[in-house]
Amino acid sequence: MNFGTESPIDGGNRRDLLAAAGMALLGGLAGCLGAFEDDGDETDPTGDERESTESAGSTAALRERLADADPYRMHQYGPAHAGAAPGRGPTADVDAAWTFREGADDSLYGIGPPAVVDGTVYVAEGHSVGDGAETVVYALDGATGEIEWEWPYPGTNSFGATVVAEGAVVVSIGTSVVALEADSGTDRWRVDRDFSDPLTVADGTVYAIDTTYADPPTLVAIDLETGRERWTAALADGRPNWPTPPAVADGTVYQGGLELVALSAADGERRWSRDLEHAITGAPTVVDDGLYVPVGDGTVAAFDRDGSRRWRQSVDRAGRGSGLEPVTSPAAADGTLYVTNSWQLTALEVGTGTERWTTEVGGSDPPIVADGVVYVSGLNTMEAYDCTDGTLLWRYRSDATSASGDRIAPVAGGTVFYPSAGLHALRGTDESPD
Repeated sequence: MNFGTESPIDGGNRRDLLAAAGMALLGGLAGCLGAFEDDGDETDPTGDERESTESAGSTAALRERLADADPYRMHQYGPAHAGAAPGRGPTADVDAAWTFREGADDSLYGIGPPAVVDGTVYVAEGHSVGDGAETVVYALDGATGEIEWEWPYPGTNSFGATVVAEGAVVVSIGTSVVALEADSGTDRWRVDRDFSDPLTVADGTVYAIDTTYADPPTLVAIDLETGRERWTAALADGRPNWPTPPAVADGTVYQGGLELVALSAADGERRWSRDLEHAITGAPTVVDDGLYVPVGDGTVAAFDRDGSRRWRQSVDRAGRGSGLEPVTSPAAADGTLYVTNSWQLTALEVGTGTERWTTEVGGSDPPIVADGVVYVSGLNTMEAYDCTDGTLLWRYRSDATSASGDRIAPVAGGTVFYPSAGLHALRGTDESPD
């Protein structure tokens, strides 16, 4: 189904490389008689020309590297929400290779977590327009930040994280879920309910939460190709509840809320449920044969995939807050879980929940792990820590004062894409994209 109004597309591919022109200088007077003594040999390029050539080569190399990188398609990398990047990111001091919409002064401005696929960055941002509001979905050249296409949605600046799967860009905007063609930004379909964000997409199905206040929250499975509803499943018994993003793995949907629920991905049939006495505060993380859940009392609970309980570990709160301080969805890599709470990063042993180390950090959003480094984002601070002992490797600060939802920063092609009231493409200052 299409929107009632046409969506303007910023036409065309902007990926042409800059070409540096060579210059040839002919001749020069020589000798007292002013005779020409050369045949017009070329001189060395000027400094500006060399810089232009090197810049073009660097951009081309970065574009190729991003195109070859493993994709970041959705919240915490994939439908299992493991939070682990297959590639590597910067490990030393960083600087912004480019920024997009940094410092935009629109009222109620915010930018969401992006997806990075095949060298293109897909991201949504919202702002006010006069007395109204608008959300715009962008496709950006990952090497330069230049706009490839843009798609506006008037009437709201409420939106969620961007998902890219099977040639579609899927995003929740207002109370709708919208699918666009990834290569052009043209409409694929739109479904209107009272949807929340973020979304999960797996095996050709979009999983979205309908949070209509008059009824129990409902998980809705939508066909990615057509937008047709496949099935729905009620998620609560009528108690006030705000469900988390679902995790999907091996034909099972794991859904958090007041309880942890496992559903069949084929038809939504409930397989088992577990009451944790406190609300689940983030998406479940599925790794190998385990399921790891952040809980509102500041604990992480671990289960087998059949719902059998493994362990439950309290995360010590060194914090700046008061009362209960729930943890984020874990990121998992190499036998360790990484969680944040109250500006604190903690590493837990996967098998037992035993704390390995903890350190204070500048953010409290769900972490991302890549090649021995854990990346933690906050409102205006992006940091990297050594997975071994929590040593700070680098810190980047923005001038941001607002953002939308979790500021999870994807890592792809040696670059961190940090959403912070503007999108910042961060690369190591001593690294080459080659």
